[in-house]
Amino acid sequence: MTALDPGRPDDLALQPEASASGPARTRWFARKNRQAVQSEGWFAAALVSPALLVILLIVFLPLVYSVWLSFAEVDLLRPGGTAITIFGMRLPLYRFTGLANYSKVLSDPLYWQALLRTVYFVALFVIEAVVIGFAMALVLNAHFAGRGLMRAMLLVPWSMSRIAVGILWLGMLDADFGAINGILYRLGLIDHYLSFFSDGFTALNVLIVVYVWNQAPFATILFLAGLQSIPQDLYHAASVDGAGFWRKLWHITLPSLRPMMFLVLVLATVNGFLMLDLIYVMTSGGPGNDTTTVTWLGYRTAFSFFKFGPGTAILFTLTLICVALTVIYHRLILSRFQSE
Repeated sequence: MTALDPGRPDDLALQPEASASGPARTRWFARKNRQAVQSEGWFAAALVSPALLVILLIVFLPLVYSVWLSFAEVDLLRPGGTAITIFGMRLPLYRFTGLANYSKVLSDPLYWQALLRTVYFVALFVIEAVVIGFAMALVLNAHFAGRGLMRAMLLVPWSMSRIAVGILWLGMLDADFGAINGILYRLGLIDHYLSFFSDGFTALNVLIVVYVWNQAPFATILFLAGLQSIPQDLYHAASVDGAGFWRKLWHITLPSLRPMMFLVLVLATVNGFLMLDLIYVMTSGGPGNDTTTVTWLGYRTAFSFFKFGPGTAILFTLTLICVALTVIYHRLILSRFQSE
């Protein structure tokens, strides 16, 4: 073994003598490598641990607690009972009831009526947002004067708070002094002012139009980013072969936009299912229950009737539907794209 030399660094002092056998040198270097790897691993863990702690507190714990609520009987009128305290906040542990909340929700006709209404809302919203967003992206991808200004103005509806959007459209659609009624009346399209929210089906379609107005610009931005990533050489080669606009669109643009199409569809679908604030501002689920979607039903069950167990169960059914649709979108759009 080596004799320690005070004039050398420790690592060099601990190295085996040059005359040591080969296996001894190999074991020494292997031990040093393991120590270096362990040291780097602990250092990396120390760097990411604050972020992981924040994610645990903000995302994981509320998610687990909400899942637990969907399987529990919640009675807020009972002040006592078992509870845990986290950072001074008391979280009651309610009585576990298994699938009773889900069974109760799925046997309620009001839930199925709200689900059909939600499917109608999401289907029309996704179709309109994708078609309008894609069309606007094609226009804004072309070269013309004022394109930069139009791209900037495109962000205005999307950047507005949906609470402000709801209040704005309530004023524009007002039955007494709304601008929409005034324009239609002056154009001679109607002979009296209309009340857009007195009929449930009309009110639901108004919600769809307003939500598309607010969200279609976001789809446009995503499609525009996808269009700008397509190599122009493909279009030039297609032009040389005599391809027109529609052939380029079908054989070049749409296949190249499959990943972006998948992203837009998933985001539009999830946003459509979870839309709550416009209903809260514009209709409150009425008239009657004609604009009550599953999201509004879950919110009202939890925060108006304080039935947090059934309320969270209602909302988690939407989560399962969104996950299932995401898998379907992936198989329909991205599976063929990845195999090419």
